[in-house]
Parts: sequence; structure tokens; C-alpha cells
Amino acid sequence: MTQETPEYRKEFGAAHDSASGATQDKWEFVLKLYCRHLQVKMPMATRPMCGIVVQDGANKILGLDKYQPLIGQQDGMEETKAIAEAMQRFNKYKPRDWDDGKDAEEWDAFKQYLTNMILFAVEGVRECFKHANMIEGEYQRWHNEPKIDVPIMLYQDYSGGGIQCDLKAKPPLRNPPKKDGTRSWRVPKVEGITPTAQQQIQQAVYYKATGEPPSLLFVSASGYYIADADNCDQLKPDALDKAYAEAVRSWQISQNLLKAANGSWRTLAGLVQPDFNEIARRHGPSIVDVANQLWRF
Repeated sequence: MTQETPEYRKEFGAAHDSASGATQDKWEFVLKLYCRHLQVKMPMATRPMCGIVVQDGANKILGLDKYQPLIGQQDGMEETKAIAEAMQRFNKYKPRDWDDGKDAEEWDAFKQYLTNMILFAVEGVRECFKHANMIEGEYQRWHNEPKIDVPIMLYQDYSGGGIQCDLKAKPPLRNPPKKDGTRSWRVPKVEGITPTAQQQIQQAVYYKATGEPPSLLFVSASGYYIADADNCDQLKPDALDKAYAEAVRSWQISQNLLKAANGSWRTLAGLVQPDFNEIARRHGPSIVDVANQLWRF
């Protein structure tokens, strides 16, 4: 990244945008900037932590743990050890305590499914790159979009052999409670899954940045499914071009908000309408307090 950060962005710490940033609500964009400004960490949840741990375990087995381009793919860790280390990471997570126990319930239930999810992730990645000599793991990359005055940051999960692949873990889903108050869980089917609009936009950014055709590897505890341009219209080049145009429009809106605010948090807050109910649902009371600081000066 070599671009000089424009002056109007410096107070907000907005030295770059991102592929994921193109898909978020503008109040979320402003709130995350403010949290970063205050050095307040957004809380994690069990579902995204599940995805992190599945990828972590798979990477250890594939020899992509802490991947760096200069090092390349290494010899993989033995499966049992890799899964044990991934489980240790999952067990260290502390569930949310402000959502009536839902996050804690998921954290306790997901443990029995993680091993299968990790092993299916490994199978899926290997199938994705069966014609590649080497798989590249996740590392920070940059893309320059002429209409945006800062670079775009992106992290591809896997690439190699002229293609790229993003891993999407699909944890179990709740069944309705039984009469005795207990609950069972069902493993989602992944066959035939299509990308969400957000996933399509992210893949479009990766495609524009690298020229590599994207694929999405959906993994559950019962198997995996690879969506790509051969079986998914949303990942065909024409559809990706349209999705990339949406990403550019979103980045431009964010850029225009920052320009209009010109270094003033008060002005920036006044330009977007927050959704406090959604802030509470996604992030909990500590971030609601931060949002109150920002929008209720």
C-alpha cells in the first residue's frame, strides 16, 4: 500500500476500504470507524468463531497455518493434533452474556460438529485445487480502484493454479424446543447453495483485483459443496462485473460521507441514521453505549 491518505480521512483512521466494507450498512461503517478510533473491540459471536476455527484447523492440516507468500505451503500437521489445537481455540472463546443464553447454547452445541466440519473443509479445499501445484493461504492483499482515493484491502482464503476459493462454514441450526425444554440441532444441507448478495460482492472484488475466477466452498458437518461459474450464475463473469459496480458505488458513498464530514465526528454521525435495535442485537450493550456517545452528543 503506497497511496498517501487524504487529509479528510485521517481523523477517522480511514486509510483504506475493504471488500467486506462494500457490503455493510453505512451506520455500521461509521460505528466501526468510531470503535476503532476509541480502540474499542467489537464483540465476537459463536457462529463466526466457528468459521474461524474450521478454517484454522483446515489450514493446520493443509500446511497453511500462518501462511506467508515467501514461505509458501508447508508440510501439514497431523489431523488429530490440528483438530485438538483448533478445539482449544474454540474453547477459549467466551460466549456472549447479553442475548438470553443463545450464544452460549450454540457454543456448547457446536463442539460436537467441529471435527467433521474441519475434515470436510480439508477435502473441499483439496478438490478445489486438485490441478494446482501449490495452494496459497490467506494473506493481506491490496487493490486500487480509480474512483476511490485509498486502496482496497482484501483477504482471500485460498488461491493457486489461477483460481481462488473462499471457505464458508455452515454451523448447525436450532430445532424448536421439545416439551421438556431440551433442544436438538440439525445440520444444514450445503448441496446447491448459492452465494448471498454480500458474498457475491466480495467475490467480485477478489475477481477484479486478481483476475482469478472465484469459487465458494460451503462446509457443514455432513459434507461440502463447491459453487463456481460452472454451476452458479452469480459467479459468472458478467454477474461479477455487475456486483463489482455495486461495490464501487458503496465505497463512493462512504468516501462522500467522509469528505462531507471533513474530520468532524459530529458531522459524520449526523449524515447517517443508526439502527439502535440492530446495534443491540449484533453487538450488545457495550457497543450501544459507544453508539450513544457517537449519535447523542
